[in-house]
Amino acid sequence: MYKILSDGIIHPRNLLRYRNKSGWFVLAYFAVLALFCTIGAGLYYYSYARSSGFTAENAACAYEDGTLVCEDATHDYETPLDFFGGDAYFLPESTDAASLDVAGGFVLIFQEKYVAFFSEGQRVTVLDVSPQLAAGLTLPALMESLTTGFLIAAILGNFVGNILLLAAFTLMSAIPLLRLRGYIRFGKAYTVLAFASVSFALVLTFHNILGLPDWALMLLMVVSFRSSFLVIRELFDQAYAYLAPREPQAPEDGEEGGGENEDDKPESGDDDSPDA
Repeated sequence: MYKILSDGIIHPRNLLRYRNKSGWFVLAYFAVLALFCTIGAGLYYYSYARSSGFTAENAACAYEDGTLVCEDATHDYETPLDFFGGDAYFLPESTDAASLDVAGGFVLIFQEKYVAFFSEGQRVTVLDVSPQLAAGLTLPALMESLTTGFLIAAILGNFVGNILLLAAFTLMSAIPLLRLRGYIRFGKAYTVLAFASVSFALVLTFHNILGLPDWALMLLMVVSFRSSFLVIRELFDQAYAYLAPREPQAPEDGEEGGGENEDDKPESGDDDSPDA
């Protein structure tokens, strides 16, 4: 796979020798590229989780006797804590959760022994944590568990999304090759172009890590298409070379059916043909 990666950047035309690789190999190749593309998102979410104010101290609540108890009367429970860009509310038993604005984004509501999850104003699910509380679960431990779970889900979702993005980029690159579908199997052409998407993956990797400005991203995207363009041109050249009619060759001396008589041959002094 290392040779394919290096050829995809330095010698894209050599990728045609790998056209018979299986679909599972292509998927594994996309997975390796997506892993690099996900590094930036992983660093972002990890640093976000470490610096977040989503802590039990800021919630001013704790679990006591299997239910959430909030004792700080001066705490504004209608002001949410930030949870990866969403809102997290910790409500005393006397506070009506229906009074909260949960119309947009992702919202968590902690109250009594339940944790409710809302998305765009719709309740997704309600988690009953009473069994865990009976086993000694604390609010800090629950919040840490939710943070870790969301962190893993976000990174995994970004990883899968990058695989789909690379597959879509390769499919868009392969559209011009539909003109050759009668002479080149589309699956093999897609395989070669998938290997050429390494430049596009590198651009995404640096953009996700460094946060490149839009103009720099667009410029690098254009440059990253070089590998795919060279592969497409090579496929067209080979197809046209195969389809081009062969020029008839003149028969050699003494071969029957030459079409010329001895009287028709020019004199040796008048022969204008190039030297052999």
